[in-house]
Amino acid sequence: MKISFRAAAASALVFSLAACASNGAGPIVEGAGWTAHGYLTPGPTGDPEIIGTFKNETDCRDAIDVWMSRQVVGNPVSGECLPVDRR
Repeated sequence: MKISFRAAAASALVFSLAACASNGAGPIVEGAGWTAHGYLTPGPTGDPEIIGTFKNETDCRDAIDVWMSRQVVGNPVSGECLPVDRR
């Protein structure tokens, strides 16, 4: 089976755009002390979605609340704020 150059180039473009679009991480804040993690499960299991990094825990918790409110109704979701490890 012979693949044309156009088909290969289009496939490479689609896969590279999909890889960029799948990262839902928020902006990294200078001097951030907290990272918000969102889970598409009732508890913190599996790989989290990184919501963003924040200077204080209050902003982190507010971001989790906003993230949770944007998820599909009926899906059990959860989130947690973890301190940034600087070691």
